[in-house]
Amino acid sequence: MIDFLKRTAILIFVTLILASVFSMGSLWKLRNSSFYKPSFLVNDVEEQSFDYIVLGASTGLTTLNTKYIDSTMQMTGINLSMDDTGMPSHFLMLQHFLAQGKSTKYCILAPGLSSYNSTDEKLSDNDYRFLMFNNSAYVQDYFKSFKGTEARVLTASRYLPLIGVSYYNAELFYPSLMNIIRPEKRNRFDERGNYTYPVIRHTDEGRQDPREINVTFRSQYLAKIKALCEENGIRLICYISPMKDRTAKVQSLEYEYINHSRKIKGNKFFYDRDHVNTLGRKLASAAFSEALGNYIEQHLSPNLN
Repeated sequence: MIDFLKRTAILIFVTLILASVFSMGSLWKLRNSSFYKPSFLVNDVEEQSFDYIVLGASTGLTTLNTKYIDSTMQMTGINLSMDDTGMPSHFLMLQHFLAQGKSTKYCILAPGLSSYNSTDEKLSDNDYRFLMFNNSAYVQDYFKSFKGTEARVLTASRYLPLIGVSYYNAELFYPSLMNIIRPEKRNRFDERGNYTYPVIRHTDEGRQDPREINVTFRSQYLAKIKALCEENGIRLICYISPMKDRTAKVQSLEYEYINHSRKIKGNKFFYDRDHVNTLGRKLASAAFSEALGNYIEQHLSPNLN
């Protein structure tokens, strides 16, 4: 019986050691890849200085095409938006961008509309994509600032990577294996960080009287983003992307913004209620380029439509 327990203990110990080694290897592989946006920024973006960056969720990711904007305005930009993220994630991405020694003149913030007004801000579903940079103080401090199972898992993974890789195995372990075969692969974004939704046929034409939503900019993390921008000489511009059945009415003078919530009309330009498709992205990017050009000329205008 004693020999059996010893052998079992040795087997468990060896298994944990091997699993820990594989976990550290997975994070190392992803940290040195371009699969997720945080690693892409470090390993695949050579520029150190930008005219603008785009931060946001799937709205920023699929609405603003930096390649089009750059070509029409003779600028250099990068899209650092990530799907399924909220304002806290955008703050972390800005910290990550600055931690690499990079700089930008303008920060275009393009979150989901509700994020501007959110007062109950939590970890986002895709914050694990920063896990491979968990040794950085700003990432660790970010994870520690939240409560809940995911926050505890991400925080503990600094010392025990096995915990995080096991918890997010489908999002971390398997992509690291795939990256061995296809090291150039990125997770649904192009070489400038952009992604687009396909054109699909809609059966309804949408509401003729779109619902009006007040935007009050109450998010605490939005305030943190603004403060961080000011500390680094960056001008923050809040962007409200086109929507199919809603219109945004801004109720604040504290933030400079571009409100394009009703800039595009017509079902054929939308993938769903909140996102434009490939056709809509062309119109949105063109309209944004014009608005940004006007902004640069005017400098201090708080309202650009």
